[in-house]
Amino acid sequence: MSSLVIRTLPADHVTPVRAYAALRAQSPGRSSFMFESAPSGDRWGRHAILGYRVRTESLLPSGFDPFVNLAADLAAPSEPESLAARVSQSLVGFLCHGAVHPLLGVEPWPTETYLGRLMTGATVVVFDNVAQTMTIAGASQGAVNRCAWEMSHGPAQQSLPTPDPEALPEHLETEMTDEAYAAKVAAARGHLAAGAAEEVVLARSFRAPLRGADPFDVYRALRLLAPSQHLYFLDFAESPFAPGLAIAGASGETLVRAERDEAGPRPGDTSPVEAMRAALLAASAMGTPAARAGALVRKLESGPRKIYGGAVGYFGQEGADVAHTLGAVWLEEGYFELMTGARIANGSDPGAEAERTRHDARGPLSAIRAAQEARKARDAAEEKRAAAEKAAAEKAAAATT
Repeated sequence: MSSLVIRTLPADHVTPVRAYAALRAQSPGRSSFMFESAPSGDRWGRHAILGYRVRTESLLPSGFDPFVNLAADLAAPSEPESLAARVSQSLVGFLCHGAVHPLLGVEPWPTETYLGRLMTGATVVVFDNVAQTMTIAGASQGAVNRCAWEMSHGPAQQSLPTPDPEALPEHLETEMTDEAYAAKVAAARGHLAAGAAEEVVLARSFRAPLRGADPFDVYRALRLLAPSQHLYFLDFAESPFAPGLAIAGASGETLVRAERDEAGPRPGDTSPVEAMRAALLAASAMGTPAARAGALVRKLESGPRKIYGGAVGYFGQEGADVAHTLGAVWLEEGYFELMTGARIANGSDPGAEAERTRHDARGPLSAIRAAQEARKARDAAEEKRAAAEKAAAEKAAAATT
């Protein structure tokens, strides 16, 4: 890995959200990401991490062990001098829930073409909320200088309408009715009683059309509605091998966290890839025992879970911060979508479990509605601006006649 240029600047004039919005706007058609943390729910974590102008992306194909590809893609160990440098050299992205299927012998879904997407080589900015600084790591002095300039020269950022935690998205669609989900629960109970597994997690999906909404506004709303240990937004640009994809989420569950010179969750000399594999298996959102529950999920559900029950974060030889993705919103091919699930046992009540999945979806669905309302506000502001310009032009024309 070539050496990076590092620069630390005062950050008392810009917020991480404003900075990321500017960087994203200044680099259309390029992938980017943002990570924050609010570990206590009412207090923001020390660091916010932004990355943009990604240089390399990769896809983890279905049908193969994705952890083998992860190990091959990891950069050689180095001695990065800052968190910004570590993240710039790390793999940033997500693993789908299907990443555990090859490990458990579960048949893959034929419609699931990939098990994860990764980016690396971004210009990275780390905000230190205690020191009130921002550290930029880039491949060259020019990249660092451009980042510093672009952060303060983005378009004006419109205020987000206050999210309503009870509001649902317009044009909300569900994969199945509550009655259909309850029937799935009843069927699962029959399989459990016959000894197919001890418990099984059944998931269902909700979705709403994009209709001009900005997926970053979903993230902005989630950080207000559900401040959590892990807050993340990933924006993958369209490429020859995959469509554009955005993910916004809030998670309180850490899969892997390890920083250089800190005690991490992996014991002894366990490699980062082995730690990630073990953590995702242990957190499997399928039930127990995992292999038998996974086979039952494959029988009862109608399609791949995508990122529900997967992993998202950054991952490298010198450190990792990876969250379990439950309740994340993703945007792909013109639709926002999310999944929630309930853990089913022999005594589960089908109707109550259907209601539980709706309740768990409430926060992300409210965030989608907030993004829809933000789009309406932008449209109204643009119409008002256009009307004012037209009136001014007509007044000027009348004055000259």
